[in-house]
Amino acid sequence: MELYRIVNFIIQSAYLIMHFLFIMALYRRRQSTPVWFWFFSFCIALWVWVSGRFMETIVYLFFPANNTFYQFAANYQYIGDTTAGVFYLLWVLYLSGRDRLASSGWFRAFVFASPVITCGLVFTNQWHHLFYTKLDMGERVAHGALFLPCLLWSFLLLLAGYIVSIRFVIGTAHDRLRQLVMFSLFPLLPVAAILVRSISGVDRFDYTPVVMTVCVASLYQIIFKHHYVNIVSLSIREVIEQTEHPIGIYDLPAGKWRYVNRAAAGAYEGAMRQISVRISEAPDSLEDDFDGRHMAVDIMPLTGSASVLITATDMSGIYREQAELDGQICMLEELRRELNEARRNIDAYLDTLPDPEEIRRRRELIEATHGMADDVFRRVQKNLETAGRDPEDAGRALQENLDLTREGIAAIRSAVARLRGE
Repeated sequence: MELYRIVNFIIQSAYLIMHFLFIMALYRRRQSTPVWFWFFSFCIALWVWVSGRFMETIVYLFFPANNTFYQFAANYQYIGDTTAGVFYLLWVLYLSGRDRLASSGWFRAFVFASPVITCGLVFTNQWHHLFYTKLDMGERVAHGALFLPCLLWSFLLLLAGYIVSIRFVIGTAHDRLRQLVMFSLFPLLPVAAILVRSISGVDRFDYTPVVMTVCVASLYQIIFKHHYVNIVSLSIREVIEQTEHPIGIYDLPAGKWRYVNRAAAGAYEGAMRQISVRISEAPDSLEDDFDGRHMAVDIMPLTGSASVLITATDMSGIYREQAELDGQICMLEELRRELNEARRNIDAYLDTLPDPEEIRRRRELIEATHGMADDVFRRVQKNLETAGRDPEDAGRALQENLDLTREGIAAIRSAVARLRGE
């Protein structure tokens, strides 16, 4: 057996196993978005492409006289490499926001014609000679009249996707040089290798596993892991489903919900039922208690429809925080009165001391303590004012004020203990 074919067998086997595991992992993290779907399809096409190369290697190693099997393996590759170019183009179009073009039936018919025609030529005996005039086991093949046009068609689709991706990176990315390099690995590496193989006719070492590993890893990292090009990989529906606020579409004439998200159908089901009864009371908003929760409801008519979009915000937690904040204000006022009373008592005590120097030292300690207490009160009051302007931030202000008052009380007690101990 030729050594390079054994090496190809090992490399291809390892790639097919690892890439299959990658596809399974990608499937488990599936999303209902075109960006994910076309990248997933692209990965499958690359796996099919390399599996065709793997079948060729098997023929050479174990069935060296079976030319029929060799022809099938050689033609099988076109299923993967031609569809990979189409999937790549559609993926990039969705990636760059060209959803309308990518979803057009006419456009898809045009781009998918390339793999359909190519695969039709290689798998149909009647037209096979138009693509290959000679396809026998060996290192060289003879191409027919339609080989170059079909090859150029596939390359042009791949090049179109590449140009779109490069324009998108230049227009949106912050680390352009690095991303341009990573986006260029596919398709430039595979295209260069295919051209070398096709022009020379020499086909020994199989480049595809190594090339595809590098290319797929780069594309996955740049888009789905590091989000280098600001891609939101979730669909709008998934975002709405995952939000904690209840959202729904209510059909006014029919008097029923056309759609509710997960929160509205779960924890807020009772509240949404009560909201639906009162939608007609206000043209654009409601705020009241629904199913034991204080909620602010926004109502937005949908253009060209009798339905309205309902978005509700649970204000119950904010109201509780506001009540705690009000209680804290009362506590601070009481603490201020106690501090002023303690100040008068200490002043009266100092007036009874006979030593002026001792009075001076103790008054300095008292003044420092009072200065610290005044600073605490100023910071607490500032937090209260901030929380009053932004009730949603009341929780942070409440916690910070509690910490400040604890520190102030501890400092006052320490100062009093020192005064009594001296």
